[in-house]
Amino acid sequence: MEKLYKTAIYLRLSRDEESEKESTSISNQREILMNFINGMEDLQFVVEYSDDGYSGYDFNRPGFNKMLESAKNGEIDCIVVKDFSRLGRNFQKTEEFMQRIFPKLGIRFISVSDLYDSNRELSASERLANPIINLMNEYHVMETSQKVRKVFEYYRQIGKFIGNRTVYGYDIKDKQLVVDPEAAKIVRMIFNLKIDGMNNQAIGEYLNELGIKCPLEYKVEKGIKAVPTHFKTGEKALWSSVNVRRILENPIYIGTLIQGKTTSLSYRDNRRFKKDPSELIAFENAHEAIISETTFLIVQDLLKRDTTCGKDMKKVYIFAGFVYCGNCGKMMRRRSSKKYDCVLECFNKECECRGRIKEKVLAEIVFETLKKHMEVVINHSEPKLKSDLLQDLNITNLELKEFENQIEQLKKSQENLEKEKGVISARDYTEMNEFYDSKIKKAEFEIEEIRNQKTKLLECADEIKSLYEKYFSVSELTRCMVVTFIENIEVFGKLKIKIHFRYKDIFKTDGDISGT
Repeated sequence: MEKLYKTAIYLRLSRDEESEKESTSISNQREILMNFINGMEDLQFVVEYSDDGYSGYDFNRPGFNKMLESAKNGEIDCIVVKDFSRLGRNFQKTEEFMQRIFPKLGIRFISVSDLYDSNRELSASERLANPIINLMNEYHVMETSQKVRKVFEYYRQIGKFIGNRTVYGYDIKDKQLVVDPEAAKIVRMIFNLKIDGMNNQAIGEYLNELGIKCPLEYKVEKGIKAVPTHFKTGEKALWSSVNVRRILENPIYIGTLIQGKTTSLSYRDNRRFKKDPSELIAFENAHEAIISETTFLIVQDLLKRDTTCGKDMKKVYIFAGFVYCGNCGKMMRRRSSKKYDCVLECFNKECECRGRIKEKVLAEIVFETLKKHMEVVINHSEPKLKSDLLQDLNITNLELKEFENQIEQLKKSQENLEKEKGVISARDYTEMNEFYDSKIKKAEFEIEEIRNQKTKLLECADEIKSLYEKYFSVSELTRCMVVTFIENIEVFGKLKIKIHFRYKDIFKTDGDISGT
């Protein structure tokens, strides 16, 4: 009696094939295979396995894995597919299953459209043709991958959103981000709380206390596809310092779209690699902003500063991260006392003349000087021209000079390396030269970023001036005023301080408003 094979049909359709001819659809594959089995006396249909929306190059598919497990357990001994490409489009893996794994498991493999049946002796031409078919199936993956990359690159260039998951604060409509009013309100709150002095952890705890759903839970509630993260430690995910920081750092909230932050080497390698920031394309004004550019730049500056809270404090103290010793340049720390007023001190033991000042005294001096500075800006200033701004930056900006000195030193090191070219090995020379090139490139990128930020602030001159007008009537110094208008404060002694104002570079004024 002829053996009756316990037969499984396997169906697969990838996302890039969904728009192709109808014959590739899951329903049509099923109809073709069932008609084939019904016409074969030695095949008995047992079960169907399918993977809808999975690439043929990757063999780690849920339906395929279940089928393989059934084969190992002896539940099936025959697998039928429409064609080789349904099994897979990875030449090496497909050949491995057909030539080694299936025979080892005692599985009869049939590909209907390719007229292939592992129970039948193949002709010489078939032995030659079948691997070529599988090779061409992989070529299709490579070609599709290249086309998709080009399409994505085009969308990036014109500012279209190409992600399949939206960002908290926005919805996606026709590959365009549109503001979600409910979530946008929370985004603004987070930025305001940061400027007001709360650290990231405290902001997260505050949002949890208010019962505000974190991005993951908010998406789940709205029926948006969301990927669970390791921050979900209980039944529901909560706000944490990490997802607060991600929101604070994301330029998407000022209307800037930066995509393609990671890439893969090829369709063969699914691992993702971060691109160098200098290679990224930022498309400005791609969608409606939730946060003003001025607010965003202030927060980015705050995130770089050492603004840790004291024990059991939810807010940082008023000058946290902004006061430096004028003698050694180290940040000054706050020392509190129950008996005496709080003081700011330089704790650098190597500093010959350590700065020290009472916090209350510093607040009075800064407030008085800031009020004078505000009056000058409001009544006697106008925005500089871009050319004047960039020229002044090259002279006055300390951070800019630091990077320029860094580049100068690196170039000198490269010149010395060139002299050693014949002494050290070619490999060592190449590696060191590439190291210097990358460091120079990074420093040049930072310089360009500083100039771009100042230029952006110049474009926001009217908005910045309105901030001066808003705070001018305030009766005492606040954390918001410090972070909004001051870059840093240098303390040389008890009463000798120098204040560096954040926006002095972008306004023409009648006199010196730097503050001393």
